This record gives sequence, C-alpha cells and structure tokens, in this order.
Amino acid sequence: MAFRVLMIESEVTIKLKLCNLIITKGFENDIWIPLDDISMIVIDNLTTSITTRLLSILAEEGIAVVICDRKHLPIGYYCSYDNHSRASKVFNYQLSSMTEELKSNFWKKIIEQKIINQRQTLIELGMGEKVSDKLLEFSKEVEERDCTNREAHAAKVYFNTMMGTSFSRGDEDILLNSGLDYGYAIIRSYLARLCVGYGLNTQVGFFHRNEYNRFNLCDDLIEPIRPIVDLYAYRLLNREEIFKADHRHKLVNLLNHKIRYKNKKMYLCNMLEEYVEQVASMIMGLRDQVVFPEVVDYIGEEDEL
Repeated sequence: MAFRVLMIESEVTIKLKLCNLIITKGFENDIWIPLDDISMIVIDNLTTSITTRLLSILAEEGIAVVICDRKHLPIGYYCSYDNHSRASKVFNYQLSSMTEELKSNFWKKIIEQKIINQRQTLIELGMGEKVSDKLLEFSKEVEERDCTNREAHAAKVYFNTMMGTSFSRGDEDILLNSGLDYGYAIIRSYLARLCVGYGLNTQVGFFHRNEYNRFNLCDDLIEPIRPIVDLYAYRLLNREEIFKADHRHKLVNLLNHKIRYKNKKMYLCNMLEEYVEQVASMIMGLRDQVVFPEVVDYIGEEDEL
C-alpha cells in the first residue's frame, strides 16, 4: 500500500525513470522515489516542471497531485479519470441504490457524528465545559437531511467557543482559517483519490449536489473528519503569527498521524481508505452501516504503532 505524501516546495524538475519519480534541483544529486511508495504529491512551487508523460503514469498508478497557489493554499487537484476495473458497475449502483431515503439517512448520520466530534474536540482543548451539553443536544436533534439545520447551529457554538464570537470562517486574515483551509484541502484531495480508486463518481454526493462541483461526494464524507483537522490545526497554530512552510509540512503529515478505528490502531490515511471502502460497500448493498472516525480515538503523531 502506498504510504508517502510527497511535498515539493522548491523549483525542481520532476520526471519518470524505471518506475521511479526523479526530482532534479540545479546541480544537486537527483532524488529517486519509487512510484509504489507514493500516494499523493503536493506541489507548492509555481516554477516546478513536470512532464505530461509523468502525469499520465501518475494517473495510471492512482497517484493524486495537488497544486497550490501563490498563497500556498491548495487550488487544484489532478487524478485519474477512472482507474477502477468495474467503475461503470459501481457507478450504476451509485445512481440506482442511492435513493433519497438512503441519502437522507446517511447525511443525518454524518451530521450527528460531525457534531459529536466537534464536542469531543472542544473537550480535548479544555473548552467543552460550558457547551458540551448543548452540542450533545444538537447531535440528538438532527433530523433527516438535517432539515432543522442543527449543523449550522452547532458550528456557531463550536467556533465561537474555540475562537471567540468575532471569529468568521471567511476571514482570510485569521491565521487559523489558513490552517483549516489547508488541512481540509489535503484530506479532501486524499478522499477524492480513494473514491476514484473504489470506482465511485465524486460528483454524485449524498447531500452536496452542486452541478459545478466535481467533488460533492468528498464534501459529504469529509464532514465528520473536519473536527480532527480543527483539533490539530488549533494546537499547531495557536499563538503563532504567520502561516509558515513548517505548518504546511505538518498539516500534510496529518495523513500519517495515528488513530484508533474499528478497534485497530492505524495511520489516518489508512483509516480514510477503510472509511471510503465501507461507503462503497454500502452503496453496492454489501453492508448497512459505516463506522465513522471519532476525535476521541485520534492519537496524533507522538505515539508509535
């Protein structure tokens, strides 16, 4: 199983040779990395050169590429159009079995778990005393398709508690927002890679259905995982003043943090794969339930497997 998320921040040339990624920087020695080791590449330098032949091979190998903009935030995503041997069959299941009832019920579970994870994040940060009961109440009040908008009510309480009542997720001048946007984009991109790998069409979501969004399904599946990113990003950026390269490295490395999932200790990237596999199995009628990741089971990077 590919495990390495490669981050490139220097002006380099990236080529392919003998099933290896070759990174060339000036007169320095070339860096060789086996393609089999790579799950995703993050390119955070606008002068980096990459060959179209390599892009073609990366797609064949199921290796995703994330492109960052001048502000060092992920802005583009490249992956294979279809690398699943039974993609058409899975897509037909996706269209036929994802009934309004299934979508409604699954979205309800997603939002319930998201609010529970938000509550757990505040408790982990020592901030949950005053709002813990309120968030627990919100999680129990979620109805089908979240028609009473408990998600928005919980988010207001959650972020106001974490960052104060003046906090706005749309404010680019707030450092935490840069961290959250970066962390979410990395997880979202990784989910997209996994969904394609399991033959799922990322445009067809359970709740998100924007016709201009290629990743509606990923935007559904990421919701319970956002609070894990929130927890780590807050700890990483609290009392910092600038969003630095080191912060970006650490947020990319979030995929290599540990979490307990289905009674096993594993890397977050492996947990995401099992999570997506369960969703694909549910869509194909092979299982009824999906196990959601929980903040309470998040270990981080300190503990060794």
